[in-house]
Amino acid sequence: MEEGNLAELGLDVKACALGQASAALMAAQAVGMTVSELEKARDRLAAYLAGEGDDLEFWPGLAILAPARAYPARHASIRLSFEAVAEAARMAAA
Repeated sequence: MEEGNLAELGLDVKACALGQASAALMAAQAVGMTVSELEKARDRLAAYLAGEGDDLEFWPGLAILAPARAYPARHASIRLSFEAVAEAARMAAA
């Protein structure tokens, strides 16, 4: 973390195609964000997947994963990278 913002990010993704796509989309935007912004994105994605909203505009590119919303068994793989980056940023800031 640099001045409260994510300064750099590295990935070693070993996941299904949805997990890989989600990780790539997350990584494309996460650098420069604050812990709060990353946590908010994580929470909004989880809410979307749970059917608690229809907005994916908060993160560029996520609309490509919209068809997977109908498959709850795939939600964890889509959420994983967002959960991981939010947690890592929170720990780094502490």
